[in-house]
Amino acid sequence: MAGISFQFTPWAPFHAHKDKNTVRNWLRRIGKASEEAFRNGMSGHYPPSSAPGAWPHNRTGDLKKSIRSEVSGDVLTVGTQEVYAVYLRYGTTRMARRKMSDNALQEGMAAAGDLGHWVEWTRP
Repeated sequence: MAGISFQFTPWAPFHAHKDKNTVRNWLRRIGKASEEAFRNGMSGHYPPSSAPGAWPHNRTGDLKKSIRSEVSGDVLTVGTQEVYAVYLRYGTTRMARRKMSDNALQEGMAAAGDLGHWVEWTRP
């Protein structure tokens, strides 16, 4: 019976580097997908008020118009500067939380694909 032999030839060392332009462009795609998810989620009109845990309903259009994303270096921010957005995001003693930028960002990461499994949403 003939013997079997194995020979292992190691790979040459390789180095990975981060292409900053590729990362920034990818983050911009996530930002735009997040803005779209946020705006599309706000398709309901007031009255009635949105349900707890749902996207806010559109009352004046100010919140919907103010949704923005910004890429600075390798950091993506999605949100709004509307003062009352904090109450929608965290809820109050009289109102449950609504979906907001963190939910939009998660949907945007899923929609942008590609490198999505390499990132995670973090709280500031």
